Amino acid sequence: MTFRPPFETGDVRHGGRELQIVYLSPQRFADDVQIGLPIRQPWRSLLRWLCWPSFAKSKRAHGAWCPAALSGGIVKGGRGPMALFVADVDDCESGAIDRSVAVLSPHAGAVIPTFSATVENPRHRIVLLPSRPLAVDEFDLAWVKMASTLADCGIVVDRGCRNPNRLYYACVSPSAERWAELGGARILPGSPVDVDSMLVAARADLEEEERQRARRAKPRPRLVGQRNRDKYVASAVDRARANILGAGEGGRHDALIREAYSLARFELSEEQIVDALLDAFVSAAGEPRRKEGERAIRDAIRARGGQGAA
Repeated sequence: MTFRPPFETGDVRHGGRELQIVYLSPQRFADDVQIGLPIRQPWRSLLRWLCWPSFAKSKRAHGAWCPAALSGGIVKGGRGPMALFVADVDDCESGAIDRSVAVLSPHAGAVIPTFSATVENPRHRIVLLPSRPLAVDEFDLAWVKMASTLADCGIVVDRGCRNPNRLYYACVSPSAERWAELGGARILPGSPVDVDSMLVAARADLEEEERQRARRAKPRPRLVGQRNRDKYVASAVDRARANILGAGEGGRHDALIREAYSLARFELSEEQIVDALLDAFVSAAGEPRRKEGERAIRDAIRARGGQGAA
């Protein structure tokens, strides 16, 4: 089977912008002390390399790379300006690549099947071009904001990608047939991610989280008000938590809305319902989806017609 990639990057937007990464050949990747080769390339060339597969029996066959300009090329403990946002999606179902493309198409970058991807579990890598390189002290805040935003859209990424010196294998597929089954890499045609706006939003999220923690730390009224302090309401709360914890990955959001809507009939405040359900949702769905959970509870209470509103 002859493989011909269904894309070209010669006229990609912002293609002339130079980016700096670190590349490790298979030999350097296998060394006890990993020291990569700093590489500076135009975005169009780097994008083509990221999306153009080699075919081999091992995902290690063509080395690895880091999206940061690591000082001296040294990986262990390495830090440096980040040229790209990168995140792997490992837990997904059929059609997940196309769904990620649909969500991310306003941005510049690519969605690339990874070595172990199958049609049933189409694992993939998201690569996004930022509007500028990220300083070391900006990266963690921006990456967390990216991950939480993707989680709100149903795309759950590997938290290990938050590490600024994380290495990623080069684009390798077990076979041309597998690559073709998965549809190959997809180029995202949009604009670079606005780093400065992202950081403003991320800092606002942090401030809101601090306010939420401060509110939770204050003495609170009992979960169940004077009129509802009975076994029936307590049992309803326990059932609601259990239903959220027991929901499948694709159904946790709906379960949270349903249970919040149900508890609102007891005239509990929004704050009390958050206390009752949010931790269960976060425990099941992950910390990046906390904001999604807060919004879902608020929307459910409003849908109830104002019952339970603080």
